[in-house]
Amino acid sequence: MLPIKHRLKKREDFAQVFSKGAYAGYDGLSIKFTKNSLPVSRIGFPVGKNYSKKAVVRNRTRRILREACAEYLEKIKPGFDIIVLIKPEYQNIELTKIIDEFKKIFSKANLLI
Repeated sequence: MLPIKHRLKKREDFAQVFSKGAYAGYDGLSIKFTKNSLPVSRIGFPVGKNYSKKAVVRNRTRRILREACAEYLEKIKPGFDIIVLIKPEYQNIELTKIIDEFKKIFSKANLLI
């Protein structure tokens, strides 16, 4: 579970990352990120209806993404807003594969300490 201070929640923050953020991706998982003025990095997980029409599936996917991201929370450089995006083809992906892909994506984006 992500601590509250590491959660990206506001619509304005999401809009800013989507409009001005840089992109890094690998297979069906990708991130958009931008600098913020806070001493911590915040992460958001927008999983919309284009991923699945069932709220149960979307919520489960968010929980899995949060759990996978929590493994790298202490290794991510402070001062970034990050949005994690996932493609609909990844509905049945395993947690271990997501964790491996996060490592590749965060390394590619140069966000790891």
